[in-house]
Amino acid sequence: MLISVIASIGFVVSVTTFISGVRMIRLLDKRAEAMMHRFNGFTVGVIYLVLAILSVMGDLTIFALFIWIAGFLVHLLKLYLVKKKLAVRYGGYAGTLILITWIILIFNHLPE
Repeated sequence: MLISVIASIGFVVSVTTFISGVRMIRLLDKRAEAMMHRFNGFTVGVIYLVLAILSVMGDLTIFALFIWIAGFLVHLLKLYLVKKKLAVRYGGYAGTLILITWIILIFNHLPE
């Protein structure tokens, strides 16, 4: 039950991060929006890692480990795009991939 609550909170924070990221692309001079987006992104990453650790501890299979690593690589891809200044062009796609990661990978592979 607790792991489902943590996953739901992570999904909500992921959605707010996506929305603030889209707003940042249009409003480049909003410093507070950028700080909130970074904080939310950091929070999503921490929640993702906590869920991955709890899930792998509960059900250690190669497939489950692969799924969690693949989802983490999507998060790292988003960070790479931002660091290379490609976020304006590809950031929305990477943000959408992160949302899909939360919807498909995480909610389908949570331990019972």
